[in-house]
Amino acid sequence: MISSWDTAKEKSGYHFDDQYAHDSRYDTVVNLGQLPVTWADDLQVIIDTAEPSSWRTRGYKGRGVEAPPEDQVAEEYDLTRIGMQTDAVITHLNWAIPDSLHAITEAFGLDDVMERIHVQRPGEVWNRHLDKLQKWCPEDPSRIMRVMIQLTDWQPGQFWEYGNYHHTKWRAGEVTTFDWANVPHSTANAGHHPRVTFQLTGVKTEKTLAFLAELSSGNK
Repeated sequence: MISSWDTAKEKSGYHFDDQYAHDSRYDTVVNLGQLPVTWADDLQVIIDTAEPSSWRTRGYKGRGVEAPPEDQVAEEYDLTRIGMQTDAVITHLNWAIPDSLHAITEAFGLDDVMERIHVQRPGEVWNRHLDKLQKWCPEDPSRIMRVMIQLTDWQPGQFWEYGNYHHTKWRAGEVTTFDWANVPHSTANAGHHPRVTFQLTGVKTEKTLAFLAELSSGNK
């Protein structure tokens, strides 16, 4: 049986040494800057209307888009062999993007962009995996970017794991990215409050680079 994890692992440059204290190339999250909170009035509706999602229904490249059958089989094989149910709810997703967040998408200027809001409720776990985003730009995967904008402040029990690094204590408006092609990562909510994140995935453009420079300078 083909394993999605094993296949992606072979292509990664990560060290996969869980005793490695810190590799600055990988065991980290890349902070891109801080955005002002403009979505406060939309937040409760986002949380209330998010729909449960499993690996199969996560939106492979957009709402309702399933992974190719061979990918689904490989992913569900991995879930089974670690003891997870293949239909386990790993997060809640909201694809209805309010204007307050769509304005952020426009500012980033990513081509072929996918907008997705993750509402990870207490008890939900997106297990450790490697992203397979090459489908956005197979001729030059280095142009592909995945961005996370935290819509809520960190609460105890919530974390993101990038390699061997646990990311916590973020504030609403924090903008981050990571080396998606190499870094195994996961996220879980063992707390008492939903964790809400706006995720953008697409191909970098000149507009993207200009906005990132502006964001890092603290002018947003």
